[in-house]
Amino acid sequence: MDRKVYALLTLPLISALIGYITNVVAIRLLFWPQQPINFGFFKLQGVLPKRQADIAASVGELVEERLLSLDEVIDQVNTPEVRERLVVTITDVMRDKLDSMLPRFIPPRAIQLIADALEKVVRQEADQIISQVVESVRDYLTTEIQIKQIVEDKINQFDLDELEDLVRGVASTELRFIEILGGVLGFIIGLVQMGIMILFY
Repeated sequence: MDRKVYALLTLPLISALIGYITNVVAIRLLFWPQQPINFGFFKLQGVLPKRQADIAASVGELVEERLLSLDEVIDQVNTPEVRERLVVTITDVMRDKLDSMLPRFIPPRAIQLIADALEKVVRQEADQIISQVVESVRDYLTTEIQIKQIVEDKINQFDLDELEDLVRGVASTELRFIEILGGVLGFIIGLVQMGIMILFY
């Protein structure tokens, strides 16, 4: 086979290999090197290690503003089912305390009547009391607790290997797709180059 023809036929394969390797290296440079390497006129460091604090702040802000708020968390647990469960728990504890605290000479029937009366009061007042408690907790949490700061601190506490594992665990399929796409695009570019060379040379 003529060397020129051979070169033309291998051009798409070479371009595909270059495209694939380029994307593999680019993805690797997201995580490596973890510590900056000084080349004199510039320093090389992986994007994630270099910008870990900035990424942590951005993710924390995103989670707090777009994904999860304390108000939403409180609303999720402040449901009729949860309220009823609280009332049942309170009345059960109250009955147990009555049994253990009241003198033994008091007839069981009297204890039962007292417990029923207290349960009735609890159920009548429970909704208002729980609402007050929920709002008090809501005010405290929204004032004192910052989801953004919790997420940011957690990400900043990751060592760089843990951070890389986290990102790869979430986006391994997408990163692999980018690597393969580099090869596919390189192959297509190689075909275009081969076509141009055949037409004009």
